Formats: sequence, structure tokens, C-alpha cells
Amino acid sequence: MADKKSIKQTFIFQSVFTELERLDECLNSIEGYKELSEDKQYEIMLVLSEAVTNAIEHGNELNSSKKVKLDIILSSEGIVAEIYDEGSGFDPTMLVNPLEKEAILRDHGRGWFLMKHYCSSIEWDDEQKCLRVYF
Repeated sequence: MADKKSIKQTFIFQSVFTELERLDECLNSIEGYKELSEDKQYEIMLVLSEAVTNAIEHGNELNSSKKVKLDIILSSEGIVAEIYDEGSGFDPTMLVNPLEKEAILRDHGRGWFLMKHYCSSIEWDDEQKCLRVYF
């Protein structure tokens, strides 16, 4: 990303899992995205697919009439993704550590852990009701 300007794109997804199939195409449509290393593209895809999945499943409770909005901002300083759903929000401090013995075999609960591992920083903005991920 040699250019110093910020590039922002917004993508809207219906709250059905088949919408996740569009994510790779959406990311590749962003100017400068293909200039990133394959490893970085993989990390971004992994984190954002998890974030959008959570928004569809937990935020919008698989209600296909509700939308998930993904804003991606690329700049010389990095990438910021903001994920908005139509749910009431959540408290990340209430999430169970998936590495704890009683949680290791659960079907759910690894997403936040994975996202934290593959991004620079992740935060829940309770005021704007959005998940903000930094790369």
C-alpha cells in the first residue's frame, strides 16, 4: 500500500451463512488489498469471516431480514475493519477462554480467541455497537 490515502469500502451482508461466500470477492475488490502478502490476506479473511459469522449467528440470530455491515479502511498505517449487526451487543469479558478445561470440547467459543491471535488489536465499541479489528 504505497499510497498514503485512506480507502474505505462498505459491504452489506444478509444474515444467512451463504453470504459468507461473498467475503473473499468483497475483500479482493478493495484497491490495495491484493498488494498484501498471501499470509496477511489469509489472516484478514480468517478474522473477518469469523466476525461476520458471529454477527450473523449471535448478533442477528440468523434473521435473514437483518443485515451485517462491514466497513474496511485501508491506509498507510494499516487496516481497520468495523463490523455492525442489528443485535443488542455483547460483553467480551463474559466470553469463556476456549483453552480452559471445561471449554475445550465446546462447539462454540473459539472465534474471539482466533480473532485476537490473528489481528493487531480487537475491541468492542459498546456505544456504536460495533466490533473494531485492527491489522
